[in-house]
Amino acid sequence: MLGRLREPSTGPFSSRRSMLLLTVVAFFLFAMPVVMLAVGALRDATPGRPAQWSFDAFRRAYGDAGTYAVLGDSVVLALGVMVISTTTGLLLAFIVARTDTPLRRLVTPSMMLVIALPPLFYGISWAMLGNPRIGTINSFWQDLTGAEGPLWDTYSWSGIVVVTSLKSTAFAYFLLLGPLMAMNRSLEEASRVFGAGRLRTFLRVDVPLLGPSLLGVCILSFVAGLEFFDVPLLLGTPAGIDVFATEIFSQIRDRTPADYGAAGALSLLLAVVVVVLVVLQWRILGSRDFTTVTGKNDRTDRWSIGNWRWAGTLLIVGYVTLAVVLPLAQLVAGSFQPYLGGGVYSTINYQLLFSEPTTTAALRTTAIVAFVGGLCAILMTLLISYAITHSRSRLRRALEVMTWLPFAMPGIILALGIAWLFVSIPGLRSMYGSLGIVVIGLMISAVPLATRAVQPALRQVGRELEESARVSGARPVRMFFSIVVPLIAPSLLAGWFLVAILVSGNLTIPMLLSTTDSATVPLVVYNLHSQGETSQAAALFVILLGALLALFVVGSLAVRVISRSNRRRRDRSRPDAPSADRVTMTRTVPVASEAVRSTSEADAAAGPSAAVPGGLPTVVKSSGSRREP
Repeated sequence: MLGRLREPSTGPFSSRRSMLLLTVVAFFLFAMPVVMLAVGALRDATPGRPAQWSFDAFRRAYGDAGTYAVLGDSVVLALGVMVISTTTGLLLAFIVARTDTPLRRLVTPSMMLVIALPPLFYGISWAMLGNPRIGTINSFWQDLTGAEGPLWDTYSWSGIVVVTSLKSTAFAYFLLLGPLMAMNRSLEEASRVFGAGRLRTFLRVDVPLLGPSLLGVCILSFVAGLEFFDVPLLLGTPAGIDVFATEIFSQIRDRTPADYGAAGALSLLLAVVVVVLVVLQWRILGSRDFTTVTGKNDRTDRWSIGNWRWAGTLLIVGYVTLAVVLPLAQLVAGSFQPYLGGGVYSTINYQLLFSEPTTTAALRTTAIVAFVGGLCAILMTLLISYAITHSRSRLRRALEVMTWLPFAMPGIILALGIAWLFVSIPGLRSMYGSLGIVVIGLMISAVPLATRAVQPALRQVGRELEESARVSGARPVRMFFSIVVPLIAPSLLAGWFLVAILVSGNLTIPMLLSTTDSATVPLVVYNLHSQGETSQAAALFVILLGALLALFVVGSLAVRVISRSNRRRRDRSRPDAPSADRVTMTRTVPVASEAVRSTSEADAAAGPSAAVPGGLPTVVKSSGSRREP
């Protein structure tokens, strides 16, 4: 009888029926786009038309020698991004976590800003900065030196790799900062005792200890280099440089009729490579254990690196200037110029934008997409994460893997899979090109990010709170909304605003799923830039960044207000009468402070021999007993 008893489920979404329903929904949203990519690549007609099974798309895609040249270019870009972003992120993380370098406190806020800024921001701003004829950097260089050629042409391989690495460095920095801060200093001290210098200790001790983390960051940076679309599209396509993501887009945009089959065949190869690399990274980090935090001598002293700290300061200033200051300054300054390189500043671009119905419609669409898409992503993540953390069903592992599929899928491939899915189903075909499919696509792409905000907060809620509510007679749904949701409300709200900010700057999903009636601001910015209206594109992007800044401020204030409200509610729920411990502590504090002061004066008068070892005075409690601190 007792052997049949099992722990009851307190959650409303952790039963077998609920898990089955969530799994079906997750399979449709997250796994079916991948399945439809394979189905579309094996059909000899465009989506929604009668077709037969065929391998013609694979023959067209992989029978072209240019495909392998594009694949090689993609690998070159990924390797360059991996080396630069991992090296820069490691150096900056080490400077912040371990040294006394000036300006080190500037790095983390700057990295947060870099992550929040859309990739399209870097493509547009550096296209204006590094234009070989009229770019700001090259014009200044030519006026200063009289040179005829440009200092740096960003419409080149070096421009694509460096600009892409500026964005990717922020992710490498945050992934390496935690392990560096938690590393035990005793190993470094042992190296210094045996005569090794600071540099040799860093290379022979710190870097090997960070081996698993560095390998994981290298793989993720390589994956990011394969997935980047915005920067190669804006800087590479005009120079004749194509990578796999832009080639997939070209199969649809530049072919008449669009070759969806070849695009699907190319997408499958890139998707398989990315998924294999992500799984490899998970297995490496999950199977190796390099202990760097112990219970002995866990000191957190910073290194005094002498004159090297000025080199570290120069690295900080250089990165912040290239990744934040120059792009923002160029975007704002360029928005007030009638054309790129024009010397007369005015508000004509803003006047033209607000007089265009297309601009106001795009701003309205982006606001709806950010609000609804962010909210749907958080709600979907809340239900799935709660089911995963509260259920013992075998389906929870499959549910968790499916929700992480969009993370391993480049945005252009995910958008193509969603397009195939909706066009192939008769009842959903009419949604293609509508605002609804754009919201769904952006929600699907944002679920992995929302999971990072929701799941840790759910794991911090003690199960006994939910069990107490159930014992008191509350139904599972009421318990969920009255206990769990209020406790994690700050995390939900913060995740909602973060997802809304990132969703509003997404270009890849609307590029394939929207029409002129459902275009978002990033898509309109790209179209303006493609038509040569770069200054208007900059002005529209400045408007978007201003709206995102206002959203960030409002979100921060809302999270702070809700957190304070939760703390006040918890304080009111406590008994009004102070406990005995609180009374004792209240009475002890003034007596102890007076005892410390009088003892210190007595020790000073008696001389060094009367002082307590270590230079600390003896603390006398209110009861009259003596205790060494």
